[in-house]
Amino acid sequence: MRSKFKWIFTLLLAFTMQFSFAQEKTVTGVVSDKTGPLPGANVVIKGTTRSAQADFDGKYSIKAKAGEVLVFSFTGYNNSNVTVGAANTYNVTLAEGSVKLEEVIVEGYRNTTKSTTVVAQSTVNAKTIENRPNASFIQTLQGQVAGLNITTGSGQPGSRSTVILRGVATLNATSDPLYVIDGIPTNADNFRSINPNDIESATVLKDASATAIYGNRGTNGVIVIKTRRGGKEEGKTRFRYATTSGFTELQTAHYRKSDTRQLLTLEKNYGQGLGASLTDAEIAAYNVNTDWSKYFFRTAASTEHSFSVETQGKMLSSYTSVNYLNQDGILKGTGLKRFAFRNNVDGKSNDGKFNYGTNVSIGFSRSNDAGSLGTAGVNRNYVLGAYKGAPYLSPEDYVDSPTTIDQYGAYGLLYTPIYLIDKQKTYTNNTDEMRIQSSIEASYNIFKNTTLRSRTSAEVVQTRFNQSEHPISFNALVFLAPNEEFGGFEDFNSRRDFAFSQLWQAEWEKTFAEKHTLSVMLNSEYNFNQLNTNNFRQNGLDPATFVPGAGTGYLSDILAHDYYIPDVSALKLKKNLISYFATVDYDFDKRFGAVVTARRDGSSRFSQERKWGNFWSVGGRWNLGNESFIKKYNLFDVLKLRASYGATGNERVEDGSIYAGLSPSIFLDNYTTAANVYNGTNGYAFQLGNVNARWETTKQLDLGLDFEMFKNRLRGTFDWYNRTTIDIFDLAPISPITGQTVIKGNTLIDVVNQGVELSLAYDIVRNQDLKITVKGTGAFNDNRVYDIRDNNGERKDGNYITANGNQVYEYYVIPYAGVNPVNGNLLFTAIDGSLTENPTDADRRITHKSEQPVYQGSFGFDIDYKGFFVTSNFTFAQKVWRFDFDMAGLYDPTAISNFNVSSDLLNAWTPTNTNTNIPDLNAANLGEDARSDRFLRDASYVRLRYLQVGYKVPKKFLEKTFLSSVSIYAQGENLKTWTKWQGFDAESPRAGDQNQYPTPKIISFGVDLRF
Repeated sequence: MRSKFKWIFTLLLAFTMQFSFAQEKTVTGVVSDKTGPLPGANVVIKGTTRSAQADFDGKYSIKAKAGEVLVFSFTGYNNSNVTVGAANTYNVTLAEGSVKLEEVIVEGYRNTTKSTTVVAQSTVNAKTIENRPNASFIQTLQGQVAGLNITTGSGQPGSRSTVILRGVATLNATSDPLYVIDGIPTNADNFRSINPNDIESATVLKDASATAIYGNRGTNGVIVIKTRRGGKEEGKTRFRYATTSGFTELQTAHYRKSDTRQLLTLEKNYGQGLGASLTDAEIAAYNVNTDWSKYFFRTAASTEHSFSVETQGKMLSSYTSVNYLNQDGILKGTGLKRFAFRNNVDGKSNDGKFNYGTNVSIGFSRSNDAGSLGTAGVNRNYVLGAYKGAPYLSPEDYVDSPTTIDQYGAYGLLYTPIYLIDKQKTYTNNTDEMRIQSSIEASYNIFKNTTLRSRTSAEVVQTRFNQSEHPISFNALVFLAPNEEFGGFEDFNSRRDFAFSQLWQAEWEKTFAEKHTLSVMLNSEYNFNQLNTNNFRQNGLDPATFVPGAGTGYLSDILAHDYYIPDVSALKLKKNLISYFATVDYDFDKRFGAVVTARRDGSSRFSQERKWGNFWSVGGRWNLGNESFIKKYNLFDVLKLRASYGATGNERVEDGSIYAGLSPSIFLDNYTTAANVYNGTNGYAFQLGNVNARWETTKQLDLGLDFEMFKNRLRGTFDWYNRTTIDIFDLAPISPITGQTVIKGNTLIDVVNQGVELSLAYDIVRNQDLKITVKGTGAFNDNRVYDIRDNNGERKDGNYITANGNQVYEYYVIPYAGVNPVNGNLLFTAIDGSLTENPTDADRRITHKSEQPVYQGSFGFDIDYKGFFVTSNFTFAQKVWRFDFDMAGLYDPTAISNFNVSSDLLNAWTPTNTNTNIPDLNAANLGEDARSDRFLRDASYVRLRYLQVGYKVPKKFLEKTFLSSVSIYAQGENLKTWTKWQGFDAESPRAGDQNQYPTPKIISFGVDLRF
């Protein structure tokens, strides 16, 4: 009996022990290194999603079962695994990794690590780019990279941004950086067809050591875009669905536009227009008061859906995604729809020697554009009607197209908004773009230290543009020629842009005596581009059968006249670039490193004598943080000095697309037919080519410092640079005996940009529950021009001048001095300092002001508290000036009776109102302000560029669901701007704005699910 009892007791004890080991318990401890606690260290239960983070004192707490494995990790340290047993406390000391900061830096042709790179670069990761409500991901880079100035200047969804890195380095050539997507060169016009959620990182390469490897395309910097690849856990398949919905609206302008009663009063005072025929009582009783901005602009909706699948196998991984975007523009009739598909595959052989990868992406977008933006087209530009439409008109004044012709005959320009309403109803404008990009890359380790690699890529961008003007429309009827029965037109423009690239690469790397590592890379590359365009316009449409886009209602030519003859044209352009280049990279014990790059390019853009060019760079680093005399202070986690110098080129010496300068050719003599050359006969006009034309060359010196302190709490980068661009492409004088006085070619002019850049981030609080990070970037750039040898060292162009020792394209105007209290005329400051009502061009002076900012940058903060997160980004630009032509139009008294004007004109000078800053409405010298600084305004600003507030559901709540991550958020773009600029948008790449499409304020809400 006793033995039976012992057996039962033993069995119960075994069950009890098993049950106790299977139960969860709270495990605590401290994570540290040899110097003390490690705040923010990660603790993960291996094979699960359960995790915790060490607090400021390195303490952690996590629920775990006996037998489970805790994985302790921290950036720059080796992981440590601990198996949970009977104890409840486990203190862990992490050892520093043999290589710290092994974050991969994508430099295009090669990859390095953060600790071994010698280049000046900034990387923006997917967390910053994804799920932002921008049709073009380039706009999300605003404020993320020191020295990178991005301005959009248009509210059209998917519109192209202007991107300038480290200042303008030319007078006439392009300032666009080179864009490389997964090794394929492309251009910024295509980003509206790319899904931003597919992008893993965007690396901005700045100095010569980074860009010399791109040769004659590297002067303006390079932006290397890497798309997502397959997952990193073998046997895992991960799904992700993200959606955002929101609305956009017009930003607020601060002009004091007249309402109906104010405008009618001004017309009465001016003696013209409707107000001149009304009594004061009738003006006071006038009830129509239309805000045309609210009519032509709207609160627009947007929605986006993205779905992706990541797989990871032992030999094969893949990433596949689909994306749909529908974004309406705030200007009625505008918008963008996009569908995008991507499939990236990576694989390797069983022995790991052969590796391959393929990329396929297809993007289709349809863009509805406004057209004629920035023009004075009263019958074409919707924005003009929104800004300047007379408020005493009503949308109900529109009846139909024939009626608008009668209204035009009776009221002229006054009915501008009515004509534009007609255009909205009778005009179509849309662009379809299909973008297909594919590449295949393969590499083979033929020897232990030698790898051969090949990459073949191709891109086709097919664009179809269609616009039509209905034959019964105001614009068709008003421009009917005598005896022309039907008007209207329809355009079909087709454009195919094909790019092909082939890269051959051989790489050898070997480590000697454990401390010396030498890497040599040899490359050969061929790039080919071809553009084909076909343009067709049908003049004259039959209103009974015409349907936009269907090709119906086309009228045939008749003997009586030639009004219905179609206009046709075609164009074919080719460009070739062949290159040979090499890099040699040496590292000594992770302490010192040097990289030498040399490249030789041959471009078909230039003549046989000038098509070849040589480009090079030398860069070095000193990892001071790895030196014993720095380590002993335990102050720096990373401390690295960088220096580089080299020469890069800019083959795109004429601004525009990559095909600018091919037709007409830069180096060939060009002949065109010309009418009435002699005695009414036709002849030839010619322009001399320049066989000596070549690329512009930029020589750049860069000194940099990378540092991290206090266990990675403080992180920063500082750079000083000096960029000198020589052989500036410009008009150079030649002998008139040739038949012309100037010729396009390289000159002795130099453009110098010198500046500093700073990026900082600091974790104010970093513990298990709360993390607060402040961050910022700042840049200063000094732009100067030298060695203009003719015209007294000046290039004058109306209100602009480029002069030796000054900035590129400074404003060159006459100072406005106010109003003459005696007669109400405008006053100006003459060159001798006296006041004058009759200035001359001799009174112009250099203002030392430009549309390019001298200071720019960003600042913001990130907060993460128990799943709640807030991210903000403020951007700023200082010492930037632009002409406010919208204000000039509102201050123009000659517009009274045709358009709306500023209510400030009610305070115009009169014999009884002499103390005013508004000239007499009939001032004798009103036109003189066109060459003055009267409307030159400080466009400096600080803008709340981006704000996101959200919640990430803790993983413990998802353990029994199929979901691995759930985030919900609200976000806004362009929420608030502090500026002296009074218009709708202080940010613009233009020197002056008038009747442009402003960028909107965007509010959106999103959900991000992973499973």
